[in-house]
Amino acid sequence: MSPRIIFLFPMNLTEENIAIIKEMLEQGNAQESLCDLINHIISIQNFELSTNYKTVSTKQLGFYLAKRDERYFNFEIPKKTGGIRVISAPDRLLKKMQRRIALALSLFYKPLASTTGFVNQRSIVTNASFHIEKRYLYNLDLKNFFPSIKYGRVKAVLQLSPFNASPEMSHLIAHLSCYKGVLPQGSPLSPILSNIVCQSLDRHMLKLAKYFGCQYSRYADDISLSCNRNIFKDSKFLDDVTHLIESQGFEINIKKNRLQKSYQRQEVTGIIVNRKPNLTRAYIKNVRAMLYNWDNKGFNFTSDQHKKTYLAKEIKINDKSNPAFIDVLRGKILFLGMVRGKFDIYYSSFHDKFSELLKRDEEHFR
Repeated sequence: MSPRIIFLFPMNLTEENIAIIKEMLEQGNAQESLCDLINHIISIQNFELSTNYKTVSTKQLGFYLAKRDERYFNFEIPKKTGGIRVISAPDRLLKKMQRRIALALSLFYKPLASTTGFVNQRSIVTNASFHIEKRYLYNLDLKNFFPSIKYGRVKAVLQLSPFNASPEMSHLIAHLSCYKGVLPQGSPLSPILSNIVCQSLDRHMLKLAKYFGCQYSRYADDISLSCNRNIFKDSKFLDDVTHLIESQGFEINIKKNRLQKSYQRQEVTGIIVNRKPNLTRAYIKNVRAMLYNWDNKGFNFTSDQHKKTYLAKEIKINDKSNPAFIDVLRGKILFLGMVRGKFDIYYSSFHDKFSELLKRDEEHFR
């Protein structure tokens, strides 16, 4: 699952503004109430960010509440582990409304430390850091994560603390956030709502992990448990984990369960954790090869080769252009620095070489 973050408020809100948003959630009793909430967020953004976002009319909101399933487009992307992932993305106006609701909810949602996916200032590296230098690492995958979260669960959890949304406001938000009755992967509201729904799961899993003396973290649908003793051969532990996850409305994808020992390569959400956060040799080798080809065979040749390689592996989305070679290489180098640190020798040498080549061939980027 791709590493996305929840939409946290980028502005300095006054206590009065926060209180107004809280009151709107708690006392909203009609479509007009949700429309007022969305437009209140827009008005704050227009004032704070000197923008001119258009407000949403009650008629527009009513149309989307009635026809929301018709306002999504579906496309497929390949999973790194094989297979296809279906993305259901809302149209522009629906996405705009969902983003404002996500901003409002983010004011009151306080993620647990073990919740590392879709959270600002946290990443797959944060997730991996829980499990550095552990003798045993056990990874689980939740099957059909977003589709497992249905309208009823969203509505119910929004009525609980800290949101305390009214039944009507909870219904409207849940209705607007769901596609065919479940959270869609592709909506800006789904990440924060999935974390809100999973708060109970995370609390119970933390309690269980503490009882057995192990570490727990969750990045979206990826669950990791680690320990210095092999509790993972204990059938009671495994049964307790399975029962807990199923009692929370999720199902374990048994095919992806994996126990990794310290003498093996241990990975958490793609990050090697045996001694320190690290990436595979193949990753580093790939970045080095991209820089070498650019340096010795020229930018045009390397860029064309990248397009051919990418097209052979990826599926084009709505006939949009594929990521440019320069952006992919820059992203790979930055990711290397995020994982291994900005003082890492590979990162510094790759970063310097990239800057050198960028300056040398600047005519290609004008």
